[in-house]
Amino acid sequence: MSSFKGVVVIFTIGLSIGSCAVTKTNTTKSMDIYGPGVIQNPVIVDLEVNENKVTGTAMAKSSVSLSTVKQAAVTDALKKSNADVLVEPSFETITEKRRTTATVTGYPANYKNFRSVEEKDLPLLESGILQKADVHEPVLSKAKAKKGLLIGGVGAGILAIIGGFLIFF
Repeated sequence: MSSFKGVVVIFTIGLSIGSCAVTKTNTTKSMDIYGPGVIQNPVIVDLEVNENKVTGTAMAKSSVSLSTVKQAAVTDALKKSNADVLVEPSFETITEKRRTTATVTGYPANYKNFRSVEEKDLPLLESGILQKADVHEPVLSKAKAKKGLLIGGVGAGILAIIGGFLIFF
């Protein structure tokens, strides 16, 4: 009876190990505030650009889109430099076998001096020197992610169960 309890415990642990999965994503997103139902006073902000370039790198399986890998490289560069935005990013991508590597180089910059529009800022606004930030949000293919995790999880669970049987028998 004691060995049966041991087998049940090992089986339960094997299933627990096999069902664990961790998914980590990075998302950068901005929204244009001009639209129906939104009334916003215009805000002017200075962009302080660092003259020293920063480099960021990201790797992923080739099933992940190139734009997602590039955005992950930008996220890495921004984290390294503690910056808000990367100015003039330059990308280098390498795809070998089943892995894509993206490296980005650019100037890190931070937003400073947020202020409401004043009359002295009107010529700047009238000249049309406005920029809209891009929206970058990774798209995960749940079918592919689950299939890969299922195979890996089942394999780990089966190995734990076999190990438990070898210990008790």
